[in-house]
Order: sequence, then structure tokens, then C-alpha cells
Amino acid sequence: MYGKRFSENGKNVSEDDMSSIALNEAKSWADELMDREFRGRGDREKSVRGRLADRIGVSESYLFRLQYKTREMKDVAGEVYRRLKLAYEEACQKNEAAADRYRNERLGMRGHHEATYEKRAPAALGMASAETVEEE
Repeated sequence: MYGKRFSENGKNVSEDDMSSIALNEAKSWADELMDREFRGRGDREKSVRGRLADRIGVSESYLFRLQYKTREMKDVAGEVYRRLKLAYEEACQKNEAAADRYRNERLGMRGHHEATYEKRAPAALGMASAETVEEE
């Protein structure tokens, strides 16, 4: 039974299947992180990949392989998998924190939107008032 493991469901899972699952996860994390790193219209894919590689500590060529040559790969390096997973989880946590801040800000504004702090404009601003016209 060498090379076989049992999943939670009790089914046999080979190491090949597990490595392909890890490879697909790593590819999806890399794709998502690339999308988040993208800065706009003039940004080039190579520069995005370079910034991401520098930030998470994975070589740019490995990210290129994950993006374009996944079919040729049999598995993903453990260190690359771990770094991609940690970077993706960090990005998700930042997103959740921003959503919580936005929610707290939105709920904190409840009740204040009805009060006005503006002074009323004078009735005859730049025009003859109705009272002036009636008097003439």
C-alpha cells in the first residue's frame, strides 16, 4: 500500500492525485495574487509577476510556469506552495479587514444622515424676492 493514502471519505487517494490538487491550488492562488497585484492599464504582465515574485519570495520563472506551463508540471514545490498559500491567506485577511472597517463605518453613520448642518440660503439670493415684487 505504498504510495496510497486514504481520504476523509475512506477512498484511496494516490500521491499523483494529491500533487495535481496541490498544483491546481497553487495555480489558482498565483492567478488570484497576480490579479490583485495588477495596477491598471499600462501595467505589464512581466512587471506584475516580478513584483509578486519579489513580495512573496518565489522566482518569477516559477510563477510563469504556474501560469502558462501547468500541464507540463507534475507537482509543485513545497516551499512555493507554502509561500503562495500564506500570501493568498494574507490577501484574504486584508480584504476581510477592509470589509469590516467599511461595515463599521457604514453602521456608525446610521442616524447621522438625517441631520443637516447647512445654513439655509437667503430667500432672495440674486433675484427680487416675491415680497418686493408685490409691493411695487
